[in-house]
Amino acid sequence: MNCIDVIIPCYNAENTLARAVESVLAQPELGCLWLIDDASTDNTAILIQQWQQRYPQKIRAEYLVSNRGPALARNWGALLSASSHIAFLDADDAYQPHALQAACAVFHFRPQSGLLRLPVTGYNIPEEYREHEQFDLIWRTFEMITATNTVFNRAYFLACGGFPADSLFRQLGGEDGALGLATIESCMVATLFDKAGMTDIGVNFYGHDSMYVRQLFDSMLSGQARPDCDEDAMQQANTVTQTIVHRLLDLRQILNHPKPGKQALQLFTDLTG
Repeated sequence: MNCIDVIIPCYNAENTLARAVESVLAQPELGCLWLIDDASTDNTAILIQQWQQRYPQKIRAEYLVSNRGPALARNWGALLSASSHIAFLDADDAYQPHALQAACAVFHFRPQSGLLRLPVTGYNIPEEYREHEQFDLIWRTFEMITATNTVFNRAYFLACGGFPADSLFRQLGGEDGALGLATIESCMVATLFDKAGMTDIGVNFYGHDSMYVRQLFDSMLSGQARPDCDEDAMQQANTVTQTIVHRLLDLRQILNHPKPGKQALQLFTDLTG
């Protein structure tokens, strides 16, 4: 298969971007690395320029004029890519040495996969979470809804409409979860969570105080909904997920039509009869 393009949305990532970029450039299967600056207010844009100048054949840089959120930044990179497969990595995480090699193998032997999820190894995860009896279950849930371990068939990703950029997710996060749930209902999602006989094939996730997953952990381990996420917000998020699923079902109906090609229609008899 073709090499895999990697897309990193970047917002105020000056302290972690080098680690992420270096981990991507170390992947022999890399096609192009897309660094999408989401109107950062620190030195992120300067660092991106420096990286792009050092590796002009491998790195493409894009700069959004206003902060639009990670969903739109990821989607913009996906639209610009011409690769058959695209991977998303967060700017504060890093690939393990053989991550894209494993992804290439999966899509070679399982080309019907719409999405691959790589295993995620957590660092700097607070002890209160790691020692909880339900932590392994919660972590597996996180692996199934985060964006940072995803490798997509690009055509499938575009058919999904990308990561939803609704205002709800700009406020609360969770756009990766909404898309993740839709993929489970609409395609074969390959996983390598049990390493599949290989090592160093995943993503290193580095926890920090403002990490979104902290809110997920708190709500799931306590059994209580987030205080800023009421029933109406949950319903809106579920509606977004189902909209993606129905969009793909409509597309499947079009692609599976038994008689492709030109069909002349008579408006009132063919369409209403």
